[in-house]
Amino acid sequence: MGVEHEYSVIGHKRTKIAFWLAFLSGGVAGGLSVLAGLGAEHLKAIGAHNIPDLILWPVTGGAVFGVIFFIFDSVFWKIPFVSRMVGVPNVSGSWIVEGQSYDATERPTFAWKARIEITQKYQKISIHLRTDSSESHSVTAAIIPEGRAGYRLIYSYRNTPKPGEPELNPHLGHCELSFSPDLKTAQGHYFNSGGRFTHGTMNLERT
Repeated sequence: MGVEHEYSVIGHKRTKIAFWLAFLSGGVAGGLSVLAGLGAEHLKAIGAHNIPDLILWPVTGGAVFGVIFFIFDSVFWKIPFVSRMVGVPNVSGSWIVEGQSYDATERPTFAWKARIEITQKYQKISIHLRTDSSESHSVTAAIIPEGRAGYRLIYSYRNTPKPGEPELNPHLGHCELSFSPDLKTAQGHYFNSGGRFTHGTMNLERT
């Protein structure tokens, strides 16, 4: 799989989400500190005099924020109603691809099949496409909300041929995918440069 990298969501401000998570972390940290203090007083009241100082340490907001953000970044934001609320679509998963390449005169040259694995967190994403002859990994990415039409994913990638494919060269490329509102299908196009000058269309279906 490729290396996860940051991606942008047009119109979405992650700083606002971070603010609310920090606000929540402060409240949780304060509550935990109060509970820890009450627990320590209760233990002392029943005769447990040798309480380690560790139990009396306040739970810091920074530590709580780290835990809450990790859970939100990895899992919680993917819950459908949370995803809709924050405005970041969940396109992660495995996708079957039907592709068609064209030459410079727009004549079809060959059809191809692939599988795309999208690993997505709230902050980072990785888009990995694999065919029988090569594989590509995303380098940059952005998601654009398009209202009732769904979402558009734009990303650049680096393609590497598999061993035994002398006719193929490593190259860079650009891809745009338009996802349906239910995020179950997508259509798009791509073009390559920097080693291989081809372009084509793609149809995706989530497995």
